[in-house]
Amino acid sequence: MLRFYRQNVVNDLYGFEVTIKESNLFVKTCKDLKEIAFETLYKIRKDLENYILKSKEFFTSLSPIKQDKSAPFIVKKMIKTSQMMDVGPMACVAGAISQELGKVLLKHCEECIVENGGDIFLKLNKDVSLGLYVGKDHPLNDITILLKKSDKPYGICTSSAKVGPSLSFGISDVSLIISHDAYFSDCLASACGNIIKNDKDLHKAVDLARKYKETIGCCFICDGKIAFWGDIELGG
Repeated sequence: MLRFYRQNVVNDLYGFEVTIKESNLFVKTCKDLKEIAFETLYKIRKDLENYILKSKEFFTSLSPIKQDKSAPFIVKKMIKTSQMMDVGPMACVAGAISQELGKVLLKHCEECIVENGGDIFLKLNKDVSLGLYVGKDHPLNDITILLKKSDKPYGICTSSAKVGPSLSFGISDVSLIISHDAYFSDCLASACGNIIKNDKDLHKAVDLARKYKETIGCCFICDGKIAFWGDIELGG
């Protein structure tokens, strides 16, 4: 997911980037929490990197793996969530990192946005409108999604065969899932994206997303056609 949209998010919060190796996160909070964010991201990555050294399968598998009770929390939750959707545990790594960082930041601030390659953990005390980037000059590139204020944080994640670094076995322009858990949204976005081989598969992706009670809303775009469902409003 391209990052130029970062300049267009909520302006009444303090914004900064946190970068460690491959991780480049954009964060908005009610005050300067850059040092805490950096320290937290370092710890999150350390847990993941140490476990990857122990288990190559965790890093490379494109299908679910067995749970490991001795693993760090983030690893156990990635494994558990990926088992629900029949994808590999790394399918939700971006959402997992966003959520674990966001949970720590919310101990110091009432509102925050953590964006990691287009996968977002978000808690705001207001309604929010999100712009959906489908690709340069795409006819559906001006679509916005309105999310209602919620007491719970949102996990908003995308998968795409056309834009950004996502690995997808489908051809969707965008597969977007909204829930209250970024691990869940990231895994399900990948699973839905994988089954979209042409625009006639959009309804299959919607049916899969609707199958889970955790899904708040979804939006899928392929070959100029769009399908969406849930407690969301589209604009644009």
